[in-house]
Amino acid sequence: RVGFDRPGVELNLGSIGKGYALDRAAEILNDNELTEWLLQGGHSSVIARGGHNSLPGWPVGLRNPLLPQRRLGTILLRDQALATSGTAVQHFRFEGKRYGHIIDPRTGWPTDNMLSVTVLAPTAAEADALSTAFFVGGVEIAQRYCSNHRSVSALLIPPPVGGQRLEPVNLGIPPEQIFWNDE
Repeated sequence: RVGFDRPGVELNLGSIGKGYALDRAAEILNDNELTEWLLQGGHSSVIARGGHNSLPGWPVGLRNPLLPQRRLGTILLRDQALATSGTAVQHFRFEGKRYGHIIDPRTGWPTDNMLSVTVLAPTAAEADALSTAFFVGGVEIAQRYCSNHRSVSALLIPPPVGGQRLEPVNLGIPPEQIFWNDE
């Protein structure tokens, strides 16, 4: 049992809890020799094995972080996990300004250098943890990590500069695995 002496301090495992649970469920499916399945944890975490119908993977939609009701694209997920961290859904307003829910531990303030980060990794817990870490750390940290860990790839979407056009940064997701919506 973990406790804190200071009132109001809590440990929130939201950034890896869903992924961990998905990995445990995936173990059960694998132990029972199921070869084609997809498990979803909430709106942000998915793990898949095999393909879907005649597709070489499971289609997983990527939400537009500026227009959450619209899809930005689709990733075909096969034998890996995907997790997205972002501010499209979870945010709050303070003194008229919109803030995301992910706090940068270096500043104590919500991170504002990223709109969305999607990570593909071998396990859902790893994808969950890295999507949050890359969201806080930014493109350079994500690039360094992905180049040293070839089983991990990422799609980072920083805020648009001088306009409304999103410029996703693809770190290792093969072109045959990602499909963009025309808008």
